[in-house]
Amino acid sequence: MAVGFFTHSIEFTLPHPPINPRTVILLCKVIERGWQLLKEKPPSGFLLQSAGEDTITQVLVEIMENRLRKNGEVGGFNSALFGKVSREPKITNVDKKHPDKMPDIFFDLKRDHLPILSDQDGLFVECKPVDHKHPMLSCYCKKGLVRFVEGDYAWAMQDAMMVGYVKKGYSFGKLASVLNDASNSSFLKTISHTKINEYETYHSTHKREFKWPENRGQACPITVSHLWLSV
Repeated sequence: MAVGFFTHSIEFTLPHPPINPRTVILLCKVIERGWQLLKEKPPSGFLLQSAGEDTITQVLVEIMENRLRKNGEVGGFNSALFGKVSREPKITNVDKKHPDKMPDIFFDLKRDHLPILSDQDGLFVECKPVDHKHPMLSCYCKKGLVRFVEGDYAWAMQDAMMVGYVKKGYSFGKLASVLNDASNSSFLKTISHTKINEYETYHSTHKREFKWPENRGQACPITVSHLWLSV
């Protein structure tokens, strides 16, 4: 049986306060700058076209943490305002039956001044390849997006992010068709989705049917920002 959450004398609210949209946009810029550097100045032995998902994410996180957060070259993103960018930190899912869940990327937002469970607060990011070997539905959605819907990742949050490593020929139109398909509603529970052209992202909102711990009630929907990076 899963051990319950230790919440004695801890003041917190569920859901956690939303992440400021400007912060989400900023972190998109950070990821995009990291991606640019990965393509222009890759580490020795790294070949983007043949690298696997884990290797790509590993190098991307190294760039964002060891360079971008330290030197502040992306305005507003620095070590004074943000905690470490980490890869695959171990966190627990909403009912604690799975204590070793590992989101691909985690941005520490330094929001300890808010009434939150700090170990569950931040921008959770799941990364997936998008190409003919990795179908949109079976890989990107069923192995990625659904983890936010089911409470594996970001269960205390109102916002999360999917990053796609996308081969040529794939667009958000394909994602829209999957989200529009009624047969997918049973697990994606899509409420709405819309493209945000200015920032080259796509947003989808999903119903979550689990209940929060400590009798905190029914979970609220979650909005996921989709950022696609061209391989």
